[in-house]
Parts: sequence; C-alpha cells; structure tokens
Amino acid sequence: MALELNPGHTALLAMDFENDIVHEEGAFKDFGFAQMVKDNDVLGKTASLLTAARNAGVLVIYVSVKFRPGYPERPANGGLWQGLHGANALIEGTWGASIHDAVAPQEGEPVVTKRGVSAFMASDLEPILKNKRIGTLLLAGVATNFVVEGTAREASDRGYNVVIVGDCCASVNQEAHDASLTVALPFLSTISNSEEVTAALA
Repeated sequence: MALELNPGHTALLAMDFENDIVHEEGAFKDFGFAQMVKDNDVLGKTASLLTAARNAGVLVIYVSVKFRPGYPERPANGGLWQGLHGANALIEGTWGASIHDAVAPQEGEPVVTKRGVSAFMASDLEPILKNKRIGTLLLAGVATNFVVEGTAREASDRGYNVVIVGDCCASVNQEAHDASLTVALPFLSTISNSEEVTAALA
C-alpha cells in the first residue's frame, strides 16, 4: 500500500544533526556516525527531504541534543553519557553543538533542545506539536538506534503516527542501523524512505 500523508497534520523531525555527531571533524568522528552518514549520503538525502517537506507545507522541527558546560542536566549514568562527558562535546554555543550546514534550519523553523535520548526528553516538543495539531511524525536523524528509536517508541506511546525515513538516518554502522529498523520498530511505526515520503508529499 502506498504511503499516505496529510501535510497539514504532519511534522518532520530532523534530529541530532549536530556537527559533533555527523561532521567528519566532530567530537564523535571515531564512533562511526559520520562515516555512515558520508557513505550513505544521509545529509544529501535529508536536505532533499527537507525541501520536499517545506514545499508541501509540512511543519519542520529541528531537535538538538546539547548541554550547559559541565553537563548539569545529564548524569553520566551509562556508557553513552560517560562517553559524552569524556568528549567534552555538545556544549551549548559551540560549533560542535550547531546543526550541520547541509541541513541547517531556515528562518522561523523551531529548534527544540533535548537533554536525553528521546526528542521529548526535557524539551518543549509536545506543546509545539499539540498547538499545530500534528498527528503524524516523520523521523530523520542520527543515531537510528538512539534518538530515532527512542523518539519513535515514545511518540507511539503518546498516540502519534510515526514514519521513519530510513535512508535519512544513520548509526555507528550499517548493522546497528538495520537492526533498529527491522526488529521492534516495524511494530510501532512505518518504515519508509525519502523517495516514498517525497512521493506521498507531492
């Protein structure tokens, strides 16, 4: 069945495209995210998806994970967060915490700051979605098995229809990416791609 979308009640969440995560010179360049982003042209595909969404009148929301110096909002209570503290990364106001130029927000597009894995964590995402009467979320971001999966799970619990744009996501490697999209998430969301979503918005 072809994907069907109502642009007026759909939002595209572009998540965690900060330089520290997706740029080849970012703080996490050795983790594998930036390499997979490059190999799969995730930034190029996401830029095209953003254009299609804007042209269709879809609400574009950026989700950015960043913290104050010293990480007062985020305890190092797991391997992921321990690595964050050690890298001195994603600090508000720095180049590393800025969204990559290839997929940068346009004027007026909201940028939501989160303090954990899910886009809903300590952010004001929910009021924006409710105010705009959004029922469907298109998810694109890095990493597939962190922000994308975490947001998909929480959004499903909150009653949203979730569509994951798989080729606009990346993880530490292809295996981790594929595992996230093939095990649990098909039961909580629709797994799609940028070509199918663009066609549904045309």
